[in-house]
Amino acid sequence: MTRSLLDDELNRKILACLQKEGRISHAELAERISVSRPTVIDRIKRMENEGIIEGYFAAVSPASVRKTSVAYVSVRYRMDNDQLETRFIEALLKEPDILEAYTTAGEDCLLLKIVADTPMGINELLRKIRSLGPQASTCTTMVLETHFVKPGPSPFPSHEMAKRRSVSPKE
Repeated sequence: MTRSLLDDELNRKILACLQKEGRISHAELAERISVSRPTVIDRIKRMENEGIIEGYFAAVSPASVRKTSVAYVSVRYRMDNDQLETRFIEALLKEPDILEAYTTAGEDCLLLKIVADTPMGINELLRKIRSLGPQASTCTTMVLETHFVKPGPSPFPSHEMAKRRSVSPKE
């Protein structure tokens, strides 16, 4: 069995720093964790190649682009074949205001995160979603306030995170 790159403490430290500050320079990151710059570069490239680091992007506030209405949408549909389902999901992907899509277990088939400029804009997008899939129905939960959004799961095991919180109340 091969060892995961995240079994390594140094890789977890690098990843945790990148999650907090994605634009940090390799030199600054190396200095913060007390290793050489080439070590940081090599470790980051390996984590990118392994798919641990999936990419770098600017997180755009929906309010900054005047899309303050946010909703989560449960979608149910009846698909008789995988090709229809694939085409439906590809059509959803092309919609710029559908930000996330997940296949779910249970009665619903998908969970979407969508944004729009107004509640009426959400309604228009819901109509479009229903029109893209055969026999698609939706159930919507509007977001009233966002308290936080995290950049991804912690690279540290849960028991290690609990220990870190009890030792370091600064964060």
